[in-house]
Amino acid sequence: MLSRSLCVAVVMLLAGPALAQPMPQTCQRQGHERTASPQHAAARQAMHQACAADFAKYCANVPKGCGRPMQCLKAHESEVSSQCAQAWQSLHATRS
Repeated sequence: MLSRSLCVAVVMLLAGPALAQPMPQTCQRQGHERTASPQHAAARQAMHQACAADFAKYCANVPKGCGRPMQCLKAHESEVSSQCAQAWQSLHATRS
């Protein structure tokens, strides 16, 4: 019984600093909100499908939101599959 209590105490002692970490800030969209065209929405969906494996490989630990997944894929731009790279280019072409 004493060793069980000691183990619980040690775990609580070690877990304390991890639990005290600040929560990540939520992003706030600033400036303009734009409505996506049907072409842009379709290109975005195609990019999500084409880049799913690359995202899982390079960016699995990246929290979603605030553009962080896209930033991660951009950081691995030279490593992503050709399908993902083509879908990325198609997405950007719909913005112009």
